[in-house]
Order: sequence, then structure tokens, then C-alpha cells
Amino acid sequence: MTLITILALFSVAPPVWSDNDREETTKFFQQIEPQALLAFHRGLGLEKEGKYNDALQAFQEAVRLQPDYGEAYHHLGLARAQLKQYPQAVQAFKETVRLQPRWAEAHENLGAALLKTGQLPAALAEFQEAAKLRPHRAENQYLLGVAFGKLGRHQEALEAFTQAVKLEPNSVKALNNQGMAYIKLERWQDAGNAFKKAVSLKADDAEARYGLCAYYLNAGDRQAAAREFETLKRLDPKMAQKLADLLQK
Repeated sequence: MTLITILALFSVAPPVWSDNDREETTKFFQQIEPQALLAFHRGLGLEKEGKYNDALQAFQEAVRLQPDYGEAYHHLGLARAQLKQYPQAVQAFKETVRLQPRWAEAHENLGAALLKTGQLPAALAEFQEAAKLRPHRAENQYLLGVAFGKLGRHQEALEAFTQAVKLEPNSVKALNNQGMAYIKLERWQDAGNAFKKAVSLKADDAEARYGLCAYYLNAGDRQAAAREFETLKRLDPKMAQKLADLLQK
């Protein structure tokens, strides 16, 4: 098995289910029926406590009372996502963007839910729409890169991850995925630089150590590779064992 194949087995950092962009919801928020608003705020409180099943019921009540309540649909989608009910999250986020099509982070969350359900082209389209609405958001560029990578469009994935790093230079997950994209394009030196930067930011990041191990093996520096492997075993024994098993194939 080639090192390029091994690196493709990296886990992707989960999306940051986001609810920071309230600009598009402000005017709409003022038009909510009192009982729907009460149910919505009850859901927000339960959501903050991590009681997602109860929060879900409150948000369902809010949209039942006011079917055009976009923000309630958005939080319904967030609750579904936290419960790993991704197909239902997709439906809630779709309703959100239907009601509030210029809400960038709703498109982003819809894309993340579509990604979770394996609907890659549809996910990519949502991330691209979010990027049009908010082009300078690092998380969206990161998710764009993930979608491009899963579709095998590695040059475009690299461009998205590079933009994510430019927008958020200390993003370890973006640097790790940038390193993976470089490896897919067989740009090993650039990959090594990305993983080294990730390690400089977070010395105990297992995926960065995994990437460095592969980089040093490709470079023929077995001593450095062994050092990284020992660190990886300490940080994540299961990931280290997976790498050892793959190298033996």
C-alpha cells in the first residue's frame, strides 16, 4: 500500500456546527409570534445544557406555531446534527435556506449535514454558496476543501485548505488537510512543511504526527520516522497501530 493511500485514511475533523451569523435573522426575528418565540427560547436553553432531545421538541413546537420561522428550523437542524440524525438535519437546514437564502452559515451547516449523508456534490454546492456570501470565513474554506478532497478534486481541495490557512493561520486541522492534499499531489516537501507547522502549533496532535511519520518515510529518514511513530503511539495507540498494519500490507 502506498503512503498516498495511507494518508487518505486520515479522519476529517468534524464540522463546527455554527450559529454565529445572526445578521440575516434580525428583522425576521422581530416578527415572531409570542408563543413560538417562547418555545424557541426554551429550546435555546435546553440546547445550551446539552439536552438535545428536549431542545428538538421545543424547536419543533416553534416551527409548528410559526411555519416560516427560519431560525427555529436552523436550531432544529443543529439539534438533529448533535443527535447524529443527519438526514433529518438536512431537511431542517433546507427549510432554513429556503426561508432565508442569504444566511451563509445555514448553507454551511446544510453542506456539512449533506457531507455526513454522503451527498458530496450537493454538499459542495452549499459550501460554494456559503463562500459567495461570506468569502472570508476560514471554516467554510476548510469544508470546501473536505468536499473537493472527497470528490477526488485534490488541486481544488489544496486551494481551499490553503485559503483556510491564510484566513486562520493557527488552524491545525486546516494545516493537516493541506498536508494531505499536498501528498495527493505528490508535493511531499510542501506536505512536510504543513505538518511541521501543525506540530509547532499543537505538539500533541496525532494526525500531524501521523503525517510527519509518512513524510519522513517517503524521504528515507527512518530515524525521524521512528521518532514520530513513537510519539504517535503515545498520543493515539489505535492510530499508530493502524499505520503499522497498513505499512505491513
